[in-house]
Amino acid sequence: MPVWNAALGWEKLLNRKGSTWRKLDPTTQTGVIDATTASALMLAQPSVIKRPPVMWHDGSVTVGFEPQAWKARLRQAGG
Repeated sequence: MPVWNAALGWEKLLNRKGSTWRKLDPTTQTGVIDATTASALMLAQPSVIKRPPVMWHDGSVTVGFEPQAWKARLRQAGG
């Protein structure tokens, strides 16, 4: 996860729209204020990580599924 955080930033990696986030108590939600607190939450509740995180053949990292972007990346990789 540190690689994902470094590449994407915790704000993009944390899924605040998912059911796990919505089920968290307000104190926990408001306690996520920086990379340290977000990382602690993501380690404790991995389902708050936006999916899928992918490290591509060129070393870049993305999160989420965008069909056209994936198609282009796979084409570049020869897949």
